[in-house]
Amino acid sequence: MKTYARRTIPIALLLGMLFAAEEAGAVVPPTITDQGRLFDADGMPVDGTLDVTFTIYDDPVAGNAVWTETHSITFDEGYYSVELGETTVFDGTVIDGSTRYIGVAVGTDDEMTPRGVVGSVPYAMLANDVNGDINPSSVNIQGYGPVIDASGQWVGEPTGIAGPAGPAGPAGATGPAGAAGPAGPAGPAGAAGPAGPAGPAGPAGADGAVGAVGAVGPVGPQGAQGPQGATGAQGPQGATGAQGPAGATGAQGAIGPAGPQGPPGVVANAYVHGAVPVFPDSIGAWAFLGPTVSVNIGSASNTVHVTSTAVLGTTAAGGAVMDRISACHQLSGGGAIVDHLNDFSSIRITVNTRVPITVSQRIAALVAGSTYIVGLCYQTTAGQAANWNNNQWINNRVLVLEN
Repeated sequence: MKTYARRTIPIALLLGMLFAAEEAGAVVPPTITDQGRLFDADGMPVDGTLDVTFTIYDDPVAGNAVWTETHSITFDEGYYSVELGETTVFDGTVIDGSTRYIGVAVGTDDEMTPRGVVGSVPYAMLANDVNGDINPSSVNIQGYGPVIDASGQWVGEPTGIAGPAGPAGPAGATGPAGAAGPAGPAGPAGAAGPAGPAGPAGPAGADGAVGAVGAVGPVGPQGAQGPQGATGAQGPQGATGAQGPAGATGAQGAIGPAGPQGPPGVVANAYVHGAVPVFPDSIGAWAFLGPTVSVNIGSASNTVHVTSTAVLGTTAAGGAVMDRISACHQLSGGGAIVDHLNDFSSIRITVNTRVPITVSQRIAALVAGSTYIVGLCYQTTAGQAANWNNNQWINNRVLVLEN
């Protein structure tokens, strides 16, 4: 990568061209002139044609790029002049009144630092305030429309521009009351009101004469039986009689038969929990998977009960295969790792899967007075152990029972 350095020409060198454009009555140019001189890393001016990318940012260091344009420039002893905006137009979001910063990158080089400030040029300074006569072809107000047409006729609001409302004047004197108007027609009858409260009762009238006695009516049916009367009070309790003498002690009964043998007791127990390491291939031989437990066998009648659980998985695209998995034991001093008949075989899982695998087995016929290593063991084919790469944890619980 070649390194370049850029020096800009002072703005005073551009004033002659800009004033000439103003005297000729030209419109404001839509481009920005950028002139400078380019040197290589040895300080020598550059000759030849190079692609140069100009980018305008809203921040001197980071920020967002709001405009960019690439020019193929032919350098003459390092000097160049280019019109920015010829291919990518400057719109209102690029030059919006806020400070902008320009970065320059030559060819495939990184952008030069620091970025330069985009300052005002003479046209932009003049556009900030109209100092003399203006010469528009017509006048149009955004959101309203034309107010002066191309022939110079006023076509805006005909009533003129309304000034702000003046303050309210004082209130005038109250005039005399006018004569009363004629009575209006009667309105419709209103709804009936609620009923009033009842008045007080009038005085009772005089008793009438006693009428003649009527004939005796027939006998009515028998009435229902009345309820049972309450129970009378209980009489007093009689005196307690005297206790008789205790009887003689009987002879002891015969001893019953012996009960059944109780269940075997737990001689020892152990538990271990740990992470599953990345394990190598074990082809045709058993190998322990993760942490193991050490147990002592006190007598030939001891049996070992193993429950092992491992959470295993894979992220390999083709999944993972394990030939066999079992609970195993091995003499503490070394020797073969021995598995048991009820092992799992041909275990297969798919990609991005993790499953728990539990093995529960009984180990008997161990040598009394020996120490054994007990745990979960496995076998794989070539290349499969690396696929088991999404493993989590393993635990082993071991009980030694006396049968």
